[in-house]
Amino acid sequence: MQLSKRLETCLEYTNGFVKLADIGTDHAMLPIAAVLRGYVYRALAIDNKYGPFLQARTNVRKYRVSDKVSVLLGEGLSKIDDETDVVVISGMGGEMIVKILQNGEHKNIKRFILQPNTNIPVVREALAELSYHIVDELVFKDGNKYYEVIVIERGKASLTPVEVEFGPLNCIQKPYYFVEKWTKEKNALTAIVNQINDDEERQKVEKRITLIEEVLDERK
Repeated sequence: MQLSKRLETCLEYTNGFVKLADIGTDHAMLPIAAVLRGYVYRALAIDNKYGPFLQARTNVRKYRVSDKVSVLLGEGLSKIDDETDVVVISGMGGEMIVKILQNGEHKNIKRFILQPNTNIPVVREALAELSYHIVDELVFKDGNKYYEVIVIERGKASLTPVEVEFGPLNCIQKPYYFVEKWTKEKNALTAIVNQINDDEERQKVEKRITLIEEVLDERK
Protein backbone atom coordinates (compact mmCIF):
# COMPACT_ATOMS: atom_id res chain seq x y z
CA MET A 1 0.00 0.00 0.00
CA GLN A 2 1.39 3.36 -1.04
CA LEU A 3 0.48 6.47 0.93
CA SER A 4 1.13 10.12 0.19
CA LYS A 5 4.25 11.61 1.75
CA ARG A 6 1.99 13.57 4.10
CA LEU A 7 0.20 10.50 5.45
CA GLU A 8 3.38 8.41 5.48
CA THR A 9 5.08 11.00 7.67
CA CYS A 10 2.20 11.05 10.14
CA LEU A 11 2.03 7.25 10.14
CA GLU A 12 5.67 6.77 11.21
CA TYR A 13 4.97 8.52 14.51
CA THR A 14 2.29 5.95 15.45
CA ASN A 15 4.66 2.99 15.64
CA GLY A 16 4.71 1.19 18.99
CA PHE A 17 1.32 2.24 20.36
CA VAL A 18 -1.71 0.06 21.07
CA LYS A 19 -4.68 1.76 19.46
CA LEU A 20 -4.73 4.60 16.95
CA ALA A 21 -7.56 7.02 16.27
CA ASP A 22 -7.42 8.89 12.97
CA ILE A 23 -9.64 11.98 13.19
CA GLY A 24 -11.03 13.17 9.86
CA THR A 25 -9.90 9.88 8.39
CA ASP A 26 -11.43 10.48 4.93
CA HIS A 27 -10.56 7.16 3.21
CA ALA A 28 -9.08 5.40 6.29
CA MET A 29 -5.84 4.56 4.50
CA LEU A 30 -3.67 5.72 7.40
CA PRO A 31 -5.24 3.45 10.06
CA ILE A 32 -5.41 0.58 7.58
CA ALA A 33 -1.68 0.94 6.89
CA ALA A 34 -0.95 1.23 10.62
CA VAL A 35 -2.50 -2.15 11.44
CA LEU A 36 -1.20 -3.90 8.30
CA ARG A 37 2.36 -2.86 9.15
CA GLY A 38 1.96 -3.84 12.78
CA TYR A 39 2.53 -0.29 14.06
CA VAL A 40 -0.59 -0.58 16.24
CA TYR A 41 -2.85 -3.48 17.20
CA ARG A 42 -6.15 -1.76 16.54
CA ALA A 43 -7.42 1.50 15.08
CA LEU A 44 -10.41 3.81 14.84
CA ALA A 45 -11.15 5.56 11.55
CA ILE A 46 -13.35 8.54 12.47
CA ASP A 47 -15.00 11.11 10.22
CA ASN A 48 -17.89 13.51 10.70
CA LYS A 49 -19.11 13.32 7.09
CA TYR A 50 -21.17 10.46 5.74
CA GLY A 51 -19.45 10.26 2.33
CA PRO A 52 -15.93 9.75 3.73
CA PHE A 53 -17.38 7.41 6.38
CA LEU A 54 -18.76 5.16 3.61
CA GLN A 55 -15.49 5.30 1.66
CA ALA A 56 -13.52 4.42 4.78
CA ARG A 57 -15.79 1.44 5.49
CA THR A 58 -15.37 0.23 1.90
CA ASN A 59 -11.57 0.42 2.15
CA VAL A 60 -11.49 -1.38 5.50
CA ARG A 61 -13.44 -4.25 3.97
CA LYS A 62 -11.28 -4.21 0.83
CA TYR A 63 -8.08 -4.66 2.85
CA ARG A 64 -9.75 -7.22 5.14
CA VAL A 65 -8.98 -5.45 8.40
CA SER A 66 -12.54 -5.13 9.74
CA ASP A 67 -11.47 -7.07 12.83
CA LYS A 68 -8.84 -4.44 13.65
CA VAL A 69 -10.12 -1.14 12.21
CA SER A 70 -13.47 0.28 13.34
CA VAL A 71 -15.04 2.97 11.13
CA LEU A 72 -17.07 5.50 13.12
CA LEU A 73 -19.16 8.55 12.29
CA GLY A 74 -18.56 11.30 14.82
CA GLU A 75 -17.13 14.69 15.73
CA GLY A 76 -13.58 15.19 16.92
CA LEU A 77 -12.53 12.98 19.83
CA SER A 78 -16.11 12.05 20.80
CA LYS A 79 -15.79 8.43 19.62
CA ILE A 80 -12.45 7.46 21.11
CA ASP A 81 -12.32 4.90 23.91
CA ASP A 82 -10.08 4.25 26.91
CA GLU A 83 -7.79 1.98 24.89
CA THR A 84 -6.86 4.70 22.39
CA ASP A 85 -3.35 5.93 23.16
CA VAL A 86 -2.29 7.72 19.95
CA VAL A 87 -4.28 10.11 17.77
CA VAL A 88 -3.62 11.59 14.34
CA ILE A 89 -5.34 14.82 13.31
CA SER A 90 -4.17 15.81 9.85
CA GLY A 91 -5.25 17.84 6.86
CA MET A 92 -7.21 20.46 8.81
CA GLY A 93 -6.71 24.12 9.61
CA GLY A 94 -4.91 25.08 12.78
CA GLU A 95 -8.01 26.59 14.39
CA MET A 96 -10.02 23.41 13.81
CA ILE A 97 -7.28 21.24 15.32
CA VAL A 98 -7.14 23.47 18.42
CA LYS A 99 -10.94 23.32 18.72
CA ILE A 100 -10.85 19.51 18.61
CA LEU A 101 -8.14 19.41 21.28
CA GLN A 102 -9.95 21.89 23.52
CA ASN A 103 -13.36 20.25 23.26
CA GLY A 104 -12.34 16.60 23.36
CA GLU A 105 -11.92 14.15 26.22
CA HIS A 106 -8.27 13.05 26.10
CA LYS A 107 -8.67 10.02 28.37
CA ASN A 108 -5.56 7.83 28.05
CA ILE A 109 -4.06 9.41 24.95
CA LYS A 110 -0.28 9.49 25.22
CA ARG A 111 0.54 11.17 21.89
CA PHE A 112 -1.08 13.40 19.30
CA ILE A 113 0.34 13.70 15.78
CA LEU A 114 -0.89 16.99 14.34
CA GLN A 115 -0.58 18.09 10.73
CA PRO A 116 -2.22 21.49 10.31
CA ASN A 117 -2.58 22.74 6.74
CA THR A 118 -2.93 26.39 7.77
CA ASN A 119 -2.26 28.65 10.77
CA ILE A 120 0.37 26.39 12.28
CA PRO A 121 1.43 28.92 14.99
CA VAL A 122 -2.12 28.84 16.39
CA VAL A 123 -1.61 25.17 17.24
CA ARG A 124 1.71 25.75 19.00
CA GLU A 125 0.32 28.70 20.94
CA ALA A 126 -2.48 26.58 22.40
CA LEU A 127 -0.26 23.77 23.71
CA ALA A 128 0.70 25.31 27.06
CA GLU A 129 -2.95 25.87 27.94
CA LEU A 130 -3.69 22.25 27.01
CA SER A 131 -0.75 20.93 29.08
CA TYR A 132 1.11 19.45 26.12
CA HIS A 133 4.65 19.95 24.88
CA ILE A 134 6.31 19.29 21.54
CA VAL A 135 8.44 16.13 21.42
CA ASP A 136 9.15 16.27 17.69
CA GLU A 137 8.32 18.38 14.68
CA LEU A 138 9.14 18.07 11.04
CA VAL A 139 8.92 20.19 7.91
CA PHE A 140 8.69 18.17 4.72
CA LYS A 141 7.71 18.57 1.11
CA ASP A 142 5.08 16.65 -0.84
CA GLY A 143 5.14 17.73 -4.47
CA ASN A 144 5.62 21.50 -4.45
CA LYS A 145 3.95 22.08 -1.11
CA TYR A 146 5.51 22.29 2.33
CA TYR A 147 3.85 20.56 5.28
CA GLU A 148 4.57 20.46 8.98
CA VAL A 149 3.94 17.73 11.52
CA ILE A 150 3.89 18.51 15.24
CA VAL A 151 4.10 15.61 17.69
CA ILE A 152 2.89 16.39 21.21
CA GLU A 153 2.73 14.51 24.50
CA ARG A 154 1.65 15.42 28.03
CA GLY A 155 3.84 17.96 29.78
CA LYS A 156 4.11 21.67 30.46
CA ALA A 157 6.21 23.92 28.26
CA SER A 158 6.08 27.61 27.47
CA LEU A 159 7.12 28.87 24.04
CA THR A 160 8.55 32.22 23.05
CA PRO A 161 6.82 34.16 20.23
CA VAL A 162 9.60 33.08 17.86
CA GLU A 163 9.17 29.42 18.85
CA VAL A 164 5.42 29.70 18.34
CA GLU A 165 5.96 31.03 14.83
CA PHE A 166 8.77 28.73 13.68
CA GLY A 167 8.74 25.78 16.07
CA PRO A 168 11.10 25.27 19.05
CA LEU A 169 12.85 22.19 17.66
CA ASN A 170 12.98 23.60 14.14
CA CYS A 171 14.79 26.66 15.48
CA ILE A 172 17.43 24.44 17.09
CA GLN A 173 17.81 21.67 14.51
CA LYS A 174 17.11 23.70 11.34
CA PRO A 175 16.20 20.71 9.15
CA TYR A 176 16.68 20.97 5.40
CA TYR A 177 13.10 21.69 4.32
CA PHE A 178 12.60 24.10 7.20
CA VAL A 179 15.53 26.16 5.93
CA GLU A 180 14.35 25.85 2.32
CA LYS A 181 10.81 26.94 3.19
CA TRP A 182 11.81 30.02 5.13
CA THR A 183 14.57 30.97 2.71
CA LYS A 184 11.96 31.09 -0.04
CA GLU A 185 9.70 33.18 2.18
CA LYS A 186 12.54 35.59 2.92
CA ASN A 187 13.49 35.88 -0.76
CA ALA A 188 9.88 36.58 -1.74
CA LEU A 189 9.64 39.36 0.85
CA THR A 190 13.01 40.81 -0.15
CA ALA A 191 11.85 40.99 -3.77
CA ILE A 192 8.86 43.18 -2.91
CA VAL A 193 9.98 45.21 0.13
CA ASN A 194 11.30 48.18 -1.89
CA GLN A 195 8.08 48.34 -3.88
CA ILE A 196 6.00 49.05 -0.77
CA ASN A 197 5.18 52.75 -0.56
CA ASP A 198 3.57 52.78 2.86
CA ASP A 199 6.32 53.29 5.45
CA GLU A 200 4.60 51.31 8.20
CA GLU A 201 3.92 48.32 5.96
CA ARG A 202 7.47 48.38 4.59
CA GLN A 203 8.90 48.38 8.11
CA LYS A 204 6.75 45.36 9.00
CA VAL A 205 8.14 43.47 6.03
CA GLU A 206 11.70 44.53 6.85
CA LYS A 207 11.26 43.28 10.43
CA ARG A 208 9.89 40.01 9.10
CA ILE A 209 12.92 39.56 6.83
CA THR A 210 15.27 40.30 9.74
CA LEU A 211 13.46 37.81 11.98
CA ILE A 212 13.74 35.03 9.38
CA GLU A 213 17.44 35.78 8.90
CA GLU A 214 17.99 35.57 12.66
CA VAL A 215 16.15 32.25 12.91
CA LEU A 216 18.19 30.87 10.03
CA ASP A 217 21.42 32.21 11.61
CA GLU A 218 22.15 34.38 8.60
CA ARG A 219 22.80 37.58 10.56
CA LYS A 220 26.27 36.98 11.94
